[in-house]
Amino acid sequence: MRSTITRLSAENARPTEENTQLRGRVAELERQLKMNSTNSSLPPSSDQMTRSRPKSLRQKTGRKPGKAAGEGGAALAFKVPDVEHDWYPASCRGCGADLADAAEAGVVRRQVYELPEPTVTVTEHRMHKRRCPCGCVSGGTIGGNLPSLGRCWR
Repeated sequence: MRSTITRLSAENARPTEENTQLRGRVAELERQLKMNSTNSSLPPSSDQMTRSRPKSLRQKTGRKPGKAAGEGGAALAFKVPDVEHDWYPASCRGCGADLADAAEAGVVRRQVYELPEPTVTVTEHRMHKRRCPCGCVSGGTIGGNLPSLGRCWR
């Protein structure tokens, strides 16, 4: 009977020892899980189990985003074009038949607004001088923007 008790005590001690080791391991893993970039020297990219963005404090309104239903669009109105190009299909996309004499089935219009290339305008201002019979040479002015060259050169 004594040998049975000794044997059972030894068998009972082994799971208790394993249980103590496993509790220590769980505590270490929980400590590692609590570590992040704010409380250790770990880089922010190693953070896990955190929200990537803070939750918005705005409350839901239930409305859909965008323009209100029934409001008009903001498209450009059709204008009288300066240049027109007509594009006709040469053959049927289905059977390949020639469509030169086929009946008209509708037109789709597209207008393209093109800005002209910017150009440089060069203006030359010539201020002519005139000699008066009194001997004084007077120069012209440009609309009063530039200093007058009308002083007298003798």
